[in-house]
Amino acid sequence: MPRKAAGGILPAREGTLDMLSARSSAVRGRLGNDDKVSIDYIEACGDCFYLAIESALSEICGWQPYYAVGTQRQLVASQMSEETFQLYSLLYAQQAEGFGFMRGIDTLEQLRRCVLLRGKQVGAHRCVWADGFAMEVIANHFGVLLLIMDERFNESSMFTRITPRQHGAPAQDEGDSSTLDALQSTVLLHASTREHMNLVMYDGKKLPQLGDLPEAVRKLWGIKLAPPGARAAGSHNDGCAPLAHPDFQLFLDDGVSSGSIRPRLGLPSAIVGIPAAAPSGTCNADRGAWGRSSLQRARQQVSASGGAKAGMH
Repeated sequence: MPRKAAGGILPAREGTLDMLSARSSAVRGRLGNDDKVSIDYIEACGDCFYLAIESALSEICGWQPYYAVGTQRQLVASQMSEETFQLYSLLYAQQAEGFGFMRGIDTLEQLRRCVLLRGKQVGAHRCVWADGFAMEVIANHFGVLLLIMDERFNESSMFTRITPRQHGAPAQDEGDSSTLDALQSTVLLHASTREHMNLVMYDGKKLPQLGDLPEAVRKLWGIKLAPPGARAAGSHNDGCAPLAHPDFQLFLDDGVSSGSIRPRLGLPSAIVGIPAAAPSGTCNADRGAWGRSSLQRARQQVSASGGAKAGMH
């Protein structure tokens, strides 16, 4: 019930509307009031995207170190290049929202170390939250389709998808990304106005196949199913068998050699270790906003607008 005062109804407390938008009934309403929609609430610790992915992938094979939060952060850090560092630095210089974590970051190695920090270790406001770049890395590596409902946008643009590329395929050769295999492993995510993510389940499944979703839900993301027997571009159904990227292996090997990554027993050779706690002061993150833009789209936005809000939101 709204709070009442002598002069009438008081405005909602900060975060109240955000909490209401994340209720199962509200999310269900976004998806056509489908009774099979429910929410798996994720801890708000700065790792919410990674925790949601970990929870979804664990549904098939049980929990594995392949997709632990720390390992996912290693994957993202391993794919960051000098180009990534230069773009993030530019967005920070332009005061783009969500890039405050770049304060005091002067090298690619410092950026990678900052990304490795987990929210549960250092707190939600001292770790880097997953952005559009991170989400694409995770989607491509694990072969999962990400379907995101973002409450920060109006209804015409709140439904965003990140389609995984076929392993080894060049970025520009993705075919028709709106036509996908019915067997495609899918993760549905709800993003609140305060940039927190929860995992959306369908019919009790955290990692449904695309064909499990009704046509009305798929249409919200502009997705069509490929004809039976056809292998649609970008389709994957091997979510519990992630592939080891050569750059990831090289990054981990270098990390172990330098002592920045501590090997842990029981992990396969493709996943060498879990990062040791970074020295204090290596990351001055206040927060890192995740977003819908890949590096390429962010670069285009910077070039087109020249403004401070040309980053990933």
